[in-house]
Order: sequence, then structure tokens, then C-alpha cells
Amino acid sequence: MSRRLTFLLILIVVFIYFSLILFMLRPLHGEKTYYGNNLINHLGIREKPKVNWCKKLHWRSPPSPNVVALVSYPGSGNTWLRYLLQQVTGVVTGSVYMDYGLRMHGFPAENVTDGSVLVVKTHEAPPLEVDKFKSAILLIRNPRDAILADFNRLHKGHIGTAPKSAFKKINKYKKTNWSTYVFNQLSTWESLHHLWLNRFLGPVHIVFYEILVRDTRKTLQGILDFLNYTVSEGDMDCTVANQEGIYRRKKKYHDFDPFSPEMYVELNKVRNRVLNMVSDYRKKQNRTGLYSR
Repeated sequence: MSRRLTFLLILIVVFIYFSLILFMLRPLHGEKTYYGNNLINHLGIREKPKVNWCKKLHWRSPPSPNVVALVSYPGSGNTWLRYLLQQVTGVVTGSVYMDYGLRMHGFPAENVTDGSVLVVKTHEAPPLEVDKFKSAILLIRNPRDAILADFNRLHKGHIGTAPKSAFKKINKYKKTNWSTYVFNQLSTWESLHHLWLNRFLGPVHIVFYEILVRDTRKTLQGILDFLNYTVSEGDMDCTVANQEGIYRRKKKYHDFDPFSPEMYVELNKVRNRVLNMVSDYRKKQNRTGLYSR
């Protein structure tokens, strides 16, 4: 092999290596922009977010023998709830996934699924290994908002918003149009909640995203009680004061509704079926609680 060819091969390898690094350090947003006080530089890499953590993040020590799943359909506020839990406890939260963007921006325990983390994020059905999770927190969001939020994530990252044109053309991620995407995802949304409410053997603590937004303190305290984790009043006050964080998507369009009347009919049917599942589950578990219809 000639020196020139060897040199070219080395350049290609170096290029691929650094391209992978840039990919792993990609920003939370899908395009170059400002977000708060954090500038996206000319390489498209977000500078370290200025998160005002209420306490220094740490791992559970010793690890808990009981691993708790934090379950949700994508787009239901899982990342924001993880942020709130890290704020109030200081304990890192894990995930069954490896999201390098999140790992670089406040979630160092991505892809950690053991008792060294407070909870483990998942969008999957209950695992076949019955001992994988001892209990679960099920975060439920109105399917209309969850499906729309995840569609935005597919197009523009964790805090970006898809352009209006994306709702009219072929969806490059699902190889289908917006209408078909909605109905397919609605089936997935219902199935996920059905499986965790009816197939999972451990206790499930149900959290509605809308109530978490409306009464963050009380809802967060309910989660901590379920986790049997005690925090001080100062910890809670600090968390509530910093509850917005950098992980919630701002609503961009106020005069645009991508959902058709036919979609709303099916959305309401499926949502009501899941709400009935929640009611039945709570009755079986001798639990009571309010939820928003």
C-alpha cells in the first residue's frame, strides 16, 4: 500500500471519529440557536447548560435493591419529571436508552438501569424479566399532546418544534403521512398503558402530566412518598422555584392545530378507555385519586 493511500485512509478514519464525537455531543435542540443564556456555537454544539441544581447530583450509595421504572409514552414529560426528581433529591436518574444529548446536559446516568439511580426511564412494555423492576411510576399525558410532542422531537430534538410543513408532507422518520402517524401512535399509546396497568406485577404509581404541571409540589411529593424518599422543605422549595429548567418545549404555534375532527374523535375514545383502565386499577389496588378528563 502506498504512503499516499495510507495517509488518505488515516484521514478518513480521523474524519469519521470526530464526526461521531460531534454527533454524540449534539444539542438538545435540532438546530443552531440561542436557548436562554446558552449559545449554540458554530459547530452546532451546545455549551454546558446553566442548570441551577438545588444540590450536587450523586449516585445512590448503597444502591437500592428495588429498581423503579419511570414509564411513559414518548413526549409525555419523562425528561422533565426526571429533572424535577434530580432537583429535589440530588440523586441521578437512569434510562434504558443512551441519549448522548441528555447525558451531556444534566443526565449523567443515561443507560444505567440498576439501583444506583433513583428511577429508570423507559418507553417500553414491561420487561420479560419479572425482577427487572420492582415497581413503576406511570406518567400519563393526553395522547393529543404526547403524540404531537414526540413528533416535534423526531423533527427538532428534545425542545424544538417541527415546522408546519412537516404535517403536510411525508414523514421521513415513519415513512408515512401525518394522519397515518397519528392513528398508529395512538394505538401504541393505548397499548403501552394497558400493558403496565394490567400485566406488570409490581405496584404502579400513576401520575398525570397535566396535574404535575398544575400542582408540581403536591404531585412530586406523592411520587417521593411512593419511592419512600424523604426530602426537606427547603429541597422542595428550591425545586419548585427552579421547576421550569431547560427541558420543557415552548409552544411555538398558537394559531395552528394539526389534528382533524376525525382524529379528535379517535383521540377521545382511546383516552377515555385508558382513563377507565386507571380507574379500574385504582379500585383493584384500593387506591383513590383525582385525574383530569
